[in-house]
Formats: sequence, structure tokens, C-alpha cells
Amino acid sequence: MTDPRFLEADHSIADAIACRDAVQRCYSGLCRCGQPERYALEAAVTVYRYHHPEIPPAQAETIVSHWVAGPVRH
Repeated sequence: MTDPRFLEADHSIADAIACRDAVQRCYSGLCRCGQPERYALEAAVTVYRYHHPEIPPAQAETIVSHWVAGPVRH
């Protein structure tokens, strides 16, 4: 499996930044409105997949999770 941190290398920097910003804006906006985190994550994944339909759903969820929550810390 490809490391999700390097998937943006195939896209222009501006497109990658715009996609990530849209994903984070979607997630944080829904959380601020009181939506459950799971619903906000699902919506953010939908935004990501709009920009990257070639990415499988499970991989898209992993990438978006890293973007909105950061890496898991032990």
C-alpha cells in the first residue's frame, strides 16, 4: 500500500492544497455545527473522492482521517 502522505506527488501542488483545504473545511464545519464526528468524516471522504475518484474508498478514508485528526499517537 502506498503511504498516503505521498499520494499528492502525482497532482499539482495547488490542486493538492485546494483538495486538502476543502476536506478540512468540510470536516471542521460539520463538527462546529454539532454533527457527530463520524458523519463529518464521511462527508469529508466524499469531498476527497470527488477530487480523487481513482482512490479506493478505504484508502480515501485513511488519508482523510490523517488529514483531519492527524496520525495516531501512542
